Amino acid sequence: MSIFHFLLMVHLMALILMVGTTLIDFINYQTFWRLFGRQNERAIGILTATAKFRKLIGIGAGLLVVTGAGMIIFTHGLMAQQLWFRIKIVFVLLLIGNNIFYGARLGIKLRKAIDSNAHDLIVRVLNLKDKLRTFHIVQLCIILIIIFLSVYKFN
Repeated sequence: MSIFHFLLMVHLMALILMVGTTLIDFINYQTFWRLFGRQNERAIGILTATAKFRKLIGIGAGLLVVTGAGMIIFTHGLMAQQLWFRIKIVFVLLLIGNNIFYGARLGIKLRKAIDSNAHDLIVRVLNLKDKLRTFHIVQLCIILIIIFLSVYKFN
C-alpha cells in the first residue's frame, strides 16, 4: 500500500466518522425535541450524551484536514490546481465555520438554558429548536456537496 492510498483510506474513514456522527447528532436532537416538555429527564440524558459527539466530529474533521493536506503534498499540489478542488475547499471552510460559529454556540446556549432551569425554560429552549434544525440540515447539505465534488471531479 502506498502512502497516498493510506492517506486516502484514513481520509475516507475520517469522513465516515464525521458524517455519521453529524447524522446521529441530528437524530439525537430530534429525539430530544420529541421528549422535551414531556419526559425532561430522558430528554436531558439524550442532550448530555449528544454533547460528547462534538469531540468525535472534531476528530473526524481534524483527520480530514491532515490527510487531505497530506494527499495534496504527496501529489505535489496537483489536486489543488483543479477547479472542483477549489470549490470543495470553500465548502470545507463553510462546514468548519458553520460548526464553530453557529452550531457550537447554539449547543452551548441550549445547555446553559437547560442548566439554568429558569421559569421561562420551555420558551428559551424552543427558541433554539428551529435554529439547531437549520444548522444540522445546512451541515448535512454541505457534506453532500463536498462528497459530490469529490466523486465527480470536473474541471
